Amino acid sequence: MCRKLSFAVGATLAATSLALAGASPAPAPQQGHDEPFDYFRNSRNVIGLKDYRDGTRVTPANELLLANKARVTIRFGRDLTPLSREQTKTLLDGWLPIILLTARDGDVRYDFTLWATPLPSVKDWQKAFDWPTEGENFLNWIQVTATNTGAAAAEAKLIVDERAPHSFNWPLAPGRSAEAILRIPFAPLPDAAAFDKEDAKLWLARTAEFWRGLILKGAQITVPCKKATEALLAAHVCQLIANDHGELHGGEGFYDEFYIRDGAYQLMELEEAGLADAAARAVAVYLKKQRPDGRFESQNNQFDANGQALWTLWQYYKITGDREWLAKAYPQMRKAVDWMMKARRPTTRQLAVPAADSPFAGVLPAAPADGENLWDGKHHIPGYDFWNVRGLLCTADAARILGKGAEVDELLAEAKLYREAIDAAHKRTGLPHFPPSWEKAGTHWGNTETLWPTEVFERDDPRVVALMKHVREDFGGGFVEGTIRWSPGGAPVIHPYMSAYTTMASLVRGEHEKVVEEFYWQLLHSTAAHAFPEGIFYKRRYAWSETIPHVTGAANYALMLRHMLLHERGDELHLLLAVPDWWLGDGQEIRVERAPTHFGPMGFNISGKPNGVELTLEAPKRNPPKRTILHLPRSRPLLNTVAGIEVAVRSEQSRRWDFPTVVKLYQEQVPQVKPLPGLIKLPLAMGLRPEQCRMLDLTKVANTDPFTAPFGVPKPGKFLFTALRVGEQVVGGVPFNIIDPARNHGKGLVVLHSPNAPKDIPWPKQVEVPVGHQGKRLFFLGNVTGWSPTDEGAGDWGAVAEYVIVYADGQTQILPLISGRTCDDWVLAPVATDAHCGLKGDPWHLNVLGVALRPVAVEKLIFRDLGTPAAPLLAAITIEK
Repeated sequence: MCRKLSFAVGATLAATSLALAGASPAPAPQQGHDEPFDYFRNSRNVIGLKDYRDGTRVTPANELLLANKARVTIRFGRDLTPLSREQTKTLLDGWLPIILLTARDGDVRYDFTLWATPLPSVKDWQKAFDWPTEGENFLNWIQVTATNTGAAAAEAKLIVDERAPHSFNWPLAPGRSAEAILRIPFAPLPDAAAFDKEDAKLWLARTAEFWRGLILKGAQITVPCKKATEALLAAHVCQLIANDHGELHGGEGFYDEFYIRDGAYQLMELEEAGLADAAARAVAVYLKKQRPDGRFESQNNQFDANGQALWTLWQYYKITGDREWLAKAYPQMRKAVDWMMKARRPTTRQLAVPAADSPFAGVLPAAPADGENLWDGKHHIPGYDFWNVRGLLCTADAARILGKGAEVDELLAEAKLYREAIDAAHKRTGLPHFPPSWEKAGTHWGNTETLWPTEVFERDDPRVVALMKHVREDFGGGFVEGTIRWSPGGAPVIHPYMSAYTTMASLVRGEHEKVVEEFYWQLLHSTAAHAFPEGIFYKRRYAWSETIPHVTGAANYALMLRHMLLHERGDELHLLLAVPDWWLGDGQEIRVERAPTHFGPMGFNISGKPNGVELTLEAPKRNPPKRTILHLPRSRPLLNTVAGIEVAVRSEQSRRWDFPTVVKLYQEQVPQVKPLPGLIKLPLAMGLRPEQCRMLDLTKVANTDPFTAPFGVPKPGKFLFTALRVGEQVVGGVPFNIIDPARNHGKGLVVLHSPNAPKDIPWPKQVEVPVGHQGKRLFFLGNVTGWSPTDEGAGDWGAVAEYVIVYADGQTQILPLISGRTCDDWVLAPVATDAHCGLKGDPWHLNVLGVALRPVAVEKLIFRDLGTPAAPLLAAITIEK
């Protein structure tokens, strides 16, 4: 049976001959269906191809986002329930970009497999897997297997895309299964039906073969922790899908551009993963990002990029040993240093005071800073100085390698003067630690990159030590969930990948137990499919701005694991500088193969034995280190002799850190999200007709005009509900009546009180709506807020407002509006996890909520503000008879 779906993306749906009832036995459950821990309530992932411009984002609700914002929704089961956040995404083999989902409806289990391939029509599909050889379009595949796991006959249903539903009904005998295949081009194609006969099993095998062949031929690291190993492999894949034609990008669908800052770590990750071709393409982009004045730049006036580019070029040489390449790159490095030397010596005419008397003499000029959260361009950023000192030292080392003795002396003398200027600027702050800006304002970021990725300061520099203590214990209240805060005001936001820089400083300092602890907290803040975030609203387990998978977050995790196992420190190579003690236990194994290092490729195996460990070593030969030091706890001595190995005995760790431990600790420390009783899943699979409903009258309580000043702000520019339809309409399967303000004295919406709203408008703190009817379900349209998109709310629910349903028998039922769950900001991207975004315009949206009612007449509804900064909004209410 084969049908063409006549919707915008031109997909096709086919059920194979095996899908006939009784035609095949039930397949074995797919790997990953034990629903492992997923930190995020907005868990996302991507299926896509290496270096293609776009990838298909898979939403928290397991919808597919295609070109032109097209959306594919899959429903299953007797009630045609849409896939939702309840289905946890995992990956085939634990790391391949092939997403697995499982859903259940009674005795019927639905297994979903999602992946991407080149269009089958391309001339050379093997090359097209590696590079967009014939355009950027590609094919998304969805395989759905429905299996009757019960002892009686059952019915399986499947429907694809709510805009043009095509349904399948399969009667299934006990133990039997049915299969459907979806083939969906990312961008619309007029001849998509030509792919109907393509073999899904063949293309799935080709996909797995390509990624295994690409990733597994590079460096290999296997540790006793399965989650850690799989997350490392998934991080490699994340880099390559986000790349666009060899250019490093920060994410798919967000940060989809080149950043020198993030790219520096992403490129290092590719190098250390052994993905040499991708690294070579990526480093070539850096050489193109130099301005005529010599400064490297990707984002305007963010000066750390100059030093990061210099370190990146040096690091590429150190990994490859390509002296000829370095000789070609060196003139650009020197030109960037010349800009730096000039920039930190402004003329007196450019300053309010003579240069020698400036409190910022010898450091870089004031500039906007993203990571430090200082955009006004009026602050001097230590992180910019640290990175440029690092780049200066790397350039001096490049000059040494190339035999430019006079330049080496000149550059090292410049580095000495620059350090003296930094010392003077720090002394003026009066702080024991380095601040985010020399003016002491801002968020800690670049100033924490003191010992990593190279050591700009001594490892025991008291300012470095004090900074590590400050951010861990004091800044914003100290680390939360083993992770640095984002805001000095104690806002409920943490930033895992930024936290990595402090962890890596501890690695360099030999604080192995602290590194192991924070490594596992880093792993905790990932999805079950090993996708990492940028920042997190940790009270809501929510990645800000939907930034998952975040490529730099994945890169920083991969770098952390690699350097815990093998770390270059000048002309020394350190093995196992920080690993959990249990990784060295009897029967455990750490395996490293073909790992690129500053000394050449190398490998080693550590095998745990009853009385200690045994080491086999494939030492690097290109430029052997002067010392190779193996770090072991006293209880796990080296049992065999290995030429060239020195053993450094370290302390035992006081507790065991592993992934189950950190998950358990997190769950014990953090209040779990409470379910909302009676909440209805939306959109409704079977929409309601108007005659089944009563659309309640809000004309007497409406108090604002959506088309002129929806939150009371006169002339708000584009921040209006432009193109919002008024009158009766169906939203999310529910009929609503949106008031026309032209017919209601300019009032169309209900907005409750906010202290941020204009003071001349007496916004109500609550309104009452009479009902006087019994109903099955109650639906609300609106459920958005103004003024405070991250409002943490009040009360037990952390709500900004609530609907109080008052029954005729005196009992009440509460439906809270919780930021990120049942409501969100009206002009930002829809993020409410328990609401349905039913109407959307530019830049606004409205959400739908539904709740089941008791079998008692409802007397009235109260829409009540809870005294928070947010201004809650209601547009319409409907009760199902």
